[in-house]
Amino acid sequence: MKLAFLDKYRDVLRTGLAQALHGDDATRQMLRYHVGLETAKGKPANALGKLLRPSLVLFVADELGTDLGSAMPAAISLELIHNFSLIHDDIEDEDVQRRGRATVWSLIGVAKAINAGDLMSTLAIMEGTKASPETVECLLDAMRDLVDGQSMDLDFESRWVTLSEYRAMIQLKTGALFRCAFELAGIVAAVPPEIIKRLASFGEELGMAFQVRDDMLGVWGDKGQLGRPAGSDLRRRKKAYPLIATHERASDIDRRFLERAMKTKPVTDADIEKIMSLMDRLGIRSDGEVRMRAHLQEAVKQLPYIPFSEDGLQTLGDLFEGLTAFMKPTEA
Repeated sequence: MKLAFLDKYRDVLRTGLAQALHGDDATRQMLRYHVGLETAKGKPANALGKLLRPSLVLFVADELGTDLGSAMPAAISLELIHNFSLIHDDIEDEDVQRRGRATVWSLIGVAKAINAGDLMSTLAIMEGTKASPETVECLLDAMRDLVDGQSMDLDFESRWVTLSEYRAMIQLKTGALFRCAFELAGIVAAVPPEIIKRLASFGEELGMAFQVRDDMLGVWGDKGQLGRPAGSDLRRRKKAYPLIATHERASDIDRRFLERAMKTKPVTDADIEKIMSLMDRLGIRSDGEVRMRAHLQEAVKQLPYIPFSEDGLQTLGDLFEGLTAFMKPTEA
């Protein structure tokens, strides 16, 4: 997903992250490694992620008439919260790689990685205090929802769940930080409370669409473009949208097969192929696309009430296009 507005803010966000994470101690150096500012040996690196959430803060704040300097602490604090959650996610999921690099816990051990994540969350709130008490309250609300959503996601690992439970989980785990991105911009810009509510609703729906998209890519992502082989989330037995929807809609016989296959570690190639065939038969991919577009359509309902410029609306249109681009069949 290549978007021009992400490039626009990348350099200032890089500088802001470096300033927020400065320090000579080993823990801060590891935090700079995690966000992609440095190598594991402390050398300069160019391995930052998309920086989507902080870029959204700056973009919306700019649209609402606020200078970047005023919005920067809020944007940086949100990105630090996002990265704190990733450090802990990698520990909980026992993932040894993120974006093609070794995860923090795999380099320094679980105990030190937990401590590093805790420091990241503390630095995030400290950064937020540079803006306003309202900014900190927004960040804490998002952190609470994020952790509650992650708790639900972890609980899903031990049982099968419904699509309504899945929706509640992603509204918290993913929707919260996107909601906060738009809400923070409104707070910094001091727009009326009604507009802040509209912004928050827009961001939350966008976040849920983003999560459904990510879940779809975990099954149907193109390895050449995304670095994920087909069925990668199935191999990890991840209770993401495709697997949950398949289990809910399958026949009793297919459901029993699915439950048996997901108990196997690792899931066999033959079972992966059979599960993906079952998903095709049940139309799970097309249903997921419909669900994702429904979230985007809910977000769009807020646009008439938010003072975006024509250029701003075009940027959001490009974002929506980028989110849905993977649905289009590739040309031979």
